[in-house]
Amino acid sequence: MTSENSKKKPIGIIVFALILIAIIVIVTVFMGIRGFFKIIQTVLVIGFFIGLIFLIAYLFYWLFIKKHRYDVTYVNKQKLIKAGKINAMKNLNDLYLSGDKGHTRVKIGKITGYCRIQILSKQHQYEKDKNGRMKLKTVKRDGQMQAVYDLDKEEQDVFIIQKGGFISKMFGEPLVVRVNPEDHDELVGDVTLKGFSLIPISEYFFLNKDYLDVRKIDYAILKEAERGIMFENLRDMKEIVDKAIALDSRHKKDIEQKNLIDLPGQPEK
Repeated sequence: MTSENSKKKPIGIIVFALILIAIIVIVTVFMGIRGFFKIIQTVLVIGFFIGLIFLIAYLFYWLFIKKHRYDVTYVNKQKLIKAGKINAMKNLNDLYLSGDKGHTRVKIGKITGYCRIQILSKQHQYEKDKNGRMKLKTVKRDGQMQAVYDLDKEEQDVFIIQKGGFISKMFGEPLVVRVNPEDHDELVGDVTLKGFSLIPISEYFFLNKDYLDVRKIDYAILKEAERGIMFENLRDMKEIVDKAIALDSRHKKDIEQKNLIDLPGQPEK
């Protein structure tokens, strides 16, 4: 499905190029070559100062406004963003929501990354009770009745979406939309999700019909967080072991410097 906006882009570029050429010709005719170069110099100076202002604003935002935190789910989200941009498909344009019969489709944003992953889902087992009705199958473990479930693997498509213009790209973070492969059309040009709205859950966005799909969404996010915590603990464990066996060069240097300090002697009686 081809976007109407993508059709207008070549026309806009041609119009802009024609206007630019007309301005150059008019300035050259009435002001000469020197006047033309003076205008170019002025534009460059103005562009430099605008860029400097944006750089200062971005540094201020990064140092004082943006939250720097360690959140396992947030870290996993950043990894998906990185993976999506590495595997970005050049033939993808914008992401849309299909809506319903009474509403036209809604543009979510520009697709800047895409990847397909596998997630774990928890599928409960059911059995019939004495009355023939279906109920959760349970077993007794550690003196408590616990539900019996199977672990299944499901594929999931991840879209990295950038909304807004330059300011949003500079200061905002992209959206991470996670849907089933059957919940969107072909991965060519504009992609349309088969849903009415997107719902934020944790750090991600899901289709409205998946909002209460606990076995898929909640279990997948919890398992991803569990793996993230495990790998973070392994990283910390390595640092502790390196310090214990004197493989950490910075720690070893600190110990050597402490050993070089002369302790004051005992006062003579």
